[in-house]
Amino acid sequence: MENKILKIEKLLNATPANVFEAFSRKESLAKWWGPAEASIDVLKLNFRNGGEFHYKMTGQMIYYGIFKYVEINEPESIVWKNSFANSEGEIVKAPFEGFDFPKEVLNKVTFKEKAGKTLMTMTSEPINASESEINCFYSIFDNMIEGTNAMLGNLEKFVENKG
Repeated sequence: MENKILKIEKLLNATPANVFEAFSRKESLAKWWGPAEASIDVLKLNFRNGGEFHYKMTGQMIYYGIFKYVEINEPESIVWKNSFANSEGEIVKAPFEGFDFPKEVLNKVTFKEKAGKTLMTMTSEPINASESEINCFYSIFDNMIEGTNAMLGNLEKFVENKG
């Protein structure tokens, strides 16, 4: 199967510094990260190269996730590995029966100033994954795009209301 990278671009009515800040602060992430119908509790945020963002997402069920920051270049870009986790922050398989989602997804987000706004580009791709996990990732590509766009709608409201 040809590897595709999930890529989403969004033009936000905020400066790159303000959008970057929404990704880098505990209080901000709690307000916009994740699905609109879920609440996010930030359990740990150490926003630096090699740091972590560990969170609890409460909706119809409770899930935990973790970011492992790879590279942070303020205010231009952030690279992190995203995984499901347990309450202690240990990486676990996706908690869905019969769902072989990759344990790690590499995410990159860039922020470019464009006519007083920010063009944000976000890419995601499986890493260190088995063929089965990669196939699972691509089988739900359209759902991930829809979910990411909804979450970025939360981000858009957040940064525009801060302005």
